[in-house]
Amino acid sequence: MGEMMNFNSVQGKAVIVTGAGSGIGNAIAGVYGAHGMKVVCADRDSERGQAAADGICANGGEAVFVQTDCRSADDIRRLVETAVERFGRLDGIVNNAGIGMGGTPLHEYGMEDYDKIFDLNSKGVFAGMKYGAEAIFKSHSHGGFIINVASVAGLVPQKGQALYTATKYGVIGMTKAAALDYAMYGVTVNAICPGYTKTSIFGNAPQQAMDFFAQDCPAGHLGDPAECAALALFLASDLARYITGAAIPVDGALSAGHQNVSSWKHPELVSVENMGADSTIAGTH
Repeated sequence: MGEMMNFNSVQGKAVIVTGAGSGIGNAIAGVYGAHGMKVVCADRDSERGQAAADGICANGGEAVFVQTDCRSADDIRRLVETAVERFGRLDGIVNNAGIGMGGTPLHEYGMEDYDKIFDLNSKGVFAGMKYGAEAIFKSHSHGGFIINVASVAGLVPQKGQALYTATKYGVIGMTKAAALDYAMYGVTVNAICPGYTKTSIFGNAPQQAMDFFAQDCPAGHLGDPAECAALALFLASDLARYITGAAIPVDGALSAGHQNVSSWKHPELVSVENMGADSTIAGTH
């Protein structure tokens, strides 16, 4: 089994990553490019999207940038067509583009807020799955995959996040339904559910807010986009062909349950430097 435990199986696979200009999408695109995948970097921001593709090429990888507004199904259809024209096939798509919105009770959202967030976080993901799946099947891909970047908010709702939560629950539902549609045909469909991750989705949130997020997470700190990218690489590889219909949290246990007050009878176990000879626990001294 030893020699099989690598990511060589992804080499040469053609993949689209939306929202590749920053954050988690940027990390996924970079890791894909570094492992020999042909990456189509899609982003609304042409400067950032081009920089993502250029970065992959500068490291010896293969990538192109396609300017795409993922709120537009026509843009996404064109994106998929361009990917197939450029690389002759499509093996996977990562529907990552999305926006955050929140901090108010449900009734304070406007109807225009609903349209704005659903157009990108829900309709955009649907279009990516639809046109992506069609192209993957037409390519007779071996090891085809669809990855949707959802959120822990699609697993555990959060106060002040009614609309964002609704979109992410919807993405996870679509992910599971499509996994059932395509399981027999060897195309996997999974969702990655990031928790609090260091990206621009927090905008210019004050330090106080960032401290809250770190404290709110059982792990006590924010995640790194590279951790989501590592999972995306695994899911794109032949090592993960039996994983489909999964919504996998990358969240430091944020969605595992409620935090509570609990005290250790032997706190010295987790502070090795304090573990003296008088400890009642068999230490390593």
